[in-house]
Amino acid sequence: MKKVLVIGAGFAGLRACKRLAKSKQDLEITLVDRTPYHYDSTQLYRVAAGSIAPEKIMFRIEDIISPKIKFIQDEVQVINGDHNTVTLTNHGDISYDYLFNALGFEPETFNTPGADTDGLQISNIENSSRDAKALQDSLAKYAQTKDPKYLSILTVGGGFTSIELLGELVHMVPTWAKKYGFQPNDLKITCVAPAFLGMFNEKQSTYAKRYLEKKGVNFILGSNVNKVTDDGVYYGQDNQFLPAANIFWTAGVKGSDVIAASGYDQHRNRVVVNDDMSLQAYPNQYLIGDVSAVKDPTSGQMYPTTAQISIYEASNAVANLENKLAGKSVAPFNYHSLGTVCSLGPHNAVADVSMLGLNVKINGFIAAVIKNIIFKRSSYELSGLKMMLQS
Repeated sequence: MKKVLVIGAGFAGLRACKRLAKSKQDLEITLVDRTPYHYDSTQLYRVAAGSIAPEKIMFRIEDIISPKIKFIQDEVQVINGDHNTVTLTNHGDISYDYLFNALGFEPETFNTPGADTDGLQISNIENSSRDAKALQDSLAKYAQTKDPKYLSILTVGGGFTSIELLGELVHMVPTWAKKYGFQPNDLKITCVAPAFLGMFNEKQSTYAKRYLEKKGVNFILGSNVNKVTDDGVYYGQDNQFLPAANIFWTAGVKGSDVIAASGYDQHRNRVVVNDDMSLQAYPNQYLIGDVSAVKDPTSGQMYPTTAQISIYEASNAVANLENKLAGKSVAPFNYHSLGTVCSLGPHNAVADVSMLGLNVKINGFIAAVIKNIIFKRSSYELSGLKMMLQS
């Protein structure tokens, strides 16, 4: 019986567990995660905006994994590749024959002063819930003092998380205005970023930008934030100061810091993997999800890390472990994206998707419906009908 250890219960980790549990190989499977629940990380921006309760995107791990899998709630400290062990905070060293590393992502601050201390992060249930509370606290202070400084929100970054967060924030403004006693136009929302939605073409990114501007968002593009403080940011070459009561740092992500701590050859805590998702230095380790770097053979660039590709990577890695144990050849990673959708609130989105073999670009309500379908499909891929119906 081979001991298989899966670390991380995000999209990649759970998908690997689902496939491993169905394997005909003789496997002893253990899953480790720091929390007792899985959460849909693609919906964290909604938790941060306060538009959805955290419980709506959380699923108890032991309820959605196979009884064949042993679950350990603990935090990974370091991976000891030369000894085939992983060191956990409370359980010490745990050994493996094969490791599936799906430890996920963390915010990338690019060493910007104050970003990790004064910026609101969106990377897990805990900090996203704190973000929502910080917003509500500021609005409550406005209701008490009528000081307009509490009616200011700033996001840093022009990628997916920032834009989806802005869409959700502008959706919530009428509700907040009624609850806390201000006019919707009184709430100032600003986005500072070097670029805007670079993964979409100019027409779609312009649609998204104009929609958010009509909803009251002010964009300062072509500038980087140099420093974050508790009451604003310094940005641009002339280091201008922009005050804000709540500052969301949504400028990018990197893989888990455990990668760097474990001594891997990495860039932003992502490690280049072989065609079968294993490592050159450690063929018995499979890196999947946000900690892996997989090259697109067409463009020569690394694929962006998404929930969609994480699921594909996990499936491919498990298939290749089975091939290895059965003495079969490698099944190279072959990825065909179903498309990309960026929400602009619950009723609007921009979508660049593959349908019936065609590349289709859709804006508006239909794109938002597609986003919800993708969300439901991902839930089903991970744990079947139960999780899909709850989500």
